[in-house]
Amino acid sequence: MRNLLVIFLLFISTLLSGQNSLLDILNKDESQVVEYLFKGTKVVNGQSVELPSKDVLQFNIQHRFGPLNSGGYNLFGLDYAQVRFSLEYGLKDWISIGVGRSSFSKIIDANIQVLYKKQKNGRISFPFALASNSAIYIQQFTFEQAKQESFLFTNQLIYSNQILIARKISRSLSLQVSPTYIHYNVINANTNSNHDNFSLGLGGRYKITNRISINVEHFIQLYNTVNNNVLSFGFDIETGGHVFQLHISNSPSMIEPLFVTQTHGNFLKGDIYFGFNISRVFLLKK
Repeated sequence: MRNLLVIFLLFISTLLSGQNSLLDILNKDESQVVEYLFKGTKVVNGQSVELPSKDVLQFNIQHRFGPLNSGGYNLFGLDYAQVRFSLEYGLKDWISIGVGRSSFSKIIDANIQVLYKKQKNGRISFPFALASNSAIYIQQFTFEQAKQESFLFTNQLIYSNQILIARKISRSLSLQVSPTYIHYNVINANTNSNHDNFSLGLGGRYKITNRISINVEHFIQLYNTVNNNVLSFGFDIETGGHVFQLHISNSPSMIEPLFVTQTHGNFLKGDIYFGFNISRVFLLKK
């Protein structure tokens, strides 16, 4: 009787072990969503495929100083400063809206970002994350300007549309491609600029530790070749509810129409602007 009991227990143990192995195999076959391709909603200046989760409000502060080659009298650009404040809210896990305001250019912007597909590994995989970002920009005007006969509200508007395609290559490396279209309702004839502007954004993130990463970003103008292409390097630090992004760029601007089509600085000649982004998230609903 005792021998039969031992054999029975061994049989049950083997059966349970086999069941666990089968479950492990099935779990490996299931699709696994790849998360955190980038630490924040910005690569450096440009938008990443990341967006706030549902019911999460994100407050962003973007700060830019003057050029390093402005000399010691201006403390290598630290005497100059401009800032952009913005709020982003996740309506769903796949869609968010945002609004911001830039101090120097006095432009108000609003955007909507949609995440169509997440990168997935496993039995049902998808090779990259796919999103879009559309924004409208309004050049602020005074009451006196609005009273002029030549004033048109539509002349104050700029639009941008982007397709964001990103892939997490490994645990440390993520890459993103951002085809970008920017339209100005009105252009300055003296600047030789265009109503329609096409550019290709290239971005990447390399994770050094779980909380620190290095980012790089480059926007290449495909249609408007009057100005320089923007080149930026960033250093991200995540501290719980905050994300700090320190970076240098040859553009002081923080919105797509300005840093893509109006970058006059030459990175190799010292036209380098230091800046930082700070973001803080708040959960509005439980």
